[in-house]
Amino acid sequence: MAGYGEWRCRVPLRVRFGETDAVGVANNAVYLSWFEVGRIEYLRSTGHDYAKVHAGGIDLVVVEASVRYLKPLRFDDEIDLHCWCSRLRRASVEFSYELWSRNVLCAAGSTLHACVDRSRMAPVRLPGWLVEILPADPPG
Repeated sequence: MAGYGEWRCRVPLRVRFGETDAVGVANNAVYLSWFEVGRIEYLRSTGHDYAKVHAGGIDLVVVEASVRYLKPLRFDDEIDLHCWCSRLRRASVEFSYELWSRNVLCAAGSTLHACVDRSRMAPVRLPGWLVEILPADPPG
């Protein structure tokens, strides 16, 4: 697979009317929902889905999220959501995102996820199979 951060999943979306505010601009909170769609599709694109993560007794809990809003998205805009694994640690993973519309970068962000044992909600190492499917090179 490609090196660190090079493997990207592309998900086509369209801004739905219910995702906009009174002036027709995509509500800032919906970006995190779009990021979630990107993560799920990213895992699916590796040949695994989030159901496998969940079935293994772990969860990837969001512990930090950031969004940079660069250009407003409006009702019915077509979006290309790009998602990739930007950092792996022993018990956490970071995903990065870009939202493009008409070849213009409209938003960028990231989410940091702690790997936890679902029954105890305690941090655990990322399972080996998950580390293998999330491409990463050593920093440097």
